[in-house]
Amino acid sequence: MKKVIKSCLLLSVLCSMFVFFSCNSNAKQSKDAAIVEDIYVPTGAELIIVAHVNVHPENIEELQPVFQAVVDATRLEEGNISYDLYEDINDPLKYTFIENWKSQAAIDAHNASAHFQKFAQAINGKADLDVHIIKHKF
Repeated sequence: MKKVIKSCLLLSVLCSMFVFFSCNSNAKQSKDAAIVEDIYVPTGAELIIVAHVNVHPENIEELQPVFQAVVDATRLEEGNISYDLYEDINDPLKYTFIENWKSQAAIDAHNASAHFQKFAQAINGKADLDVHIIKHKF
């Protein structure tokens, strides 16, 4: 009887492990810990934008939701691979957007989008912006 119970427990553990690994082995996790089924394969046309934003102190509270809105909307764009906003740990008025795009055409579509235009208008005169478009070298 003990052998039967041990065998059943072992079988249960093995089945649980099989289910766990088979569900997780072919998927990657996104920033929000959701499982993403399609994986982007680089083509060589990808571009990265590094945009430094220095917010004027009197505008910090107003711009926080503006930053969140542009991040959320941009992550849904077809040509976007990733779009993240970072805050400087030594200066809460300094932010850096790191954006990964499939192509220059994807960047152009993003810049023309309603949500990006709204973002650009919202930060105009309320923050200083320094943008660099870079590509992978090695």
